[in-house]
Amino acid sequence: MNSNVANGGLVLKVFNKLYLTDIHHFSGTTVLDLDSGEHGRVDGIWWFMNLDYPYIYYSDQQQGNAMHRYHVSSQSVEKLRDEPCYGLAQHQEWLYYIHDDDRKLYRCQLNGTRLSRLSDESVTSFVIHGDCIYYSTMMGIRMGDLEGTRSELISDKVALHMVMLGEKVAFSAKNNGNVLNVMDLNTGSTRSFDELLPLSLNTDGKYLYCSNALNGRTLYRVDIERNTSIRICGEIVDYMHIVDDHIYFWGSKEWHRISLHGGQPVVVSAYARG
Repeated sequence: MNSNVANGGLVLKVFNKLYLTDIHHFSGTTVLDLDSGEHGRVDGIWWFMNLDYPYIYYSDQQQGNAMHRYHVSSQSVEKLRDEPCYGLAQHQEWLYYIHDDDRKLYRCQLNGTRLSRLSDESVTSFVIHGDCIYYSTMMGIRMGDLEGTRSELISDKVALHMVMLGEKVAFSAKNNGNVLNVMDLNTGSTRSFDELLPLSLNTDGKYLYCSNALNGRTLYRVDIERNTSIRICGEIVDYMHIVDDHIYFWGSKEWHRISLHGGQPVVVSAYARG
């Protein structure tokens, strides 16, 4: 599952092109050619972008957050479901999402058909790992199968911004001061990082990265094996996305890019200002 979805799915790379959602003027979605530097626009305020080539699946804020797919080559758009979709995530032949009205968890096929509900309770966030889906309710984190036929409560933590890192799930714990928690799915044990309050949380598969509200929303890298963290950028970081070996984030009303190793961020020049 694409961990950028937990941060809004606002940045997506397709071959040599980068899709960036304008969340300042809400004027559209920028398409940046990474080779030439040229950029254009596509209609719609795309978020929760998922790539399953040749399609990009997304929820469009200009269309009531309805589910769409965009054909990259033909540039054609198809509305799949006319209902507000939150946290849209593509996994194999299915699309999983939270209905933005009843907050229940659903899935449908890639063409929008065969809709089924996977949860009876309202869901705050979810991640998919292997043959299981982990989703958080006000009672805690539940583990279920991908068909929604069974589930069990595995933690009393109410999780936000869930991302997977190996066999561990990281999240901001709503009923634990919103600080970073990491739960080992094999043992059930949970480690709390009380010095980190993630407003945005992501992973490159080795480290966790978070925008820490306890230190001015600046960027931290977390080593969950050593239980250590270090600040790698002093800028305000929101809507953090990881693409290749860079972090893209929103700050000062523009998209920025920084190396995963830290350093000085640069403005992504293709961001069109309305």
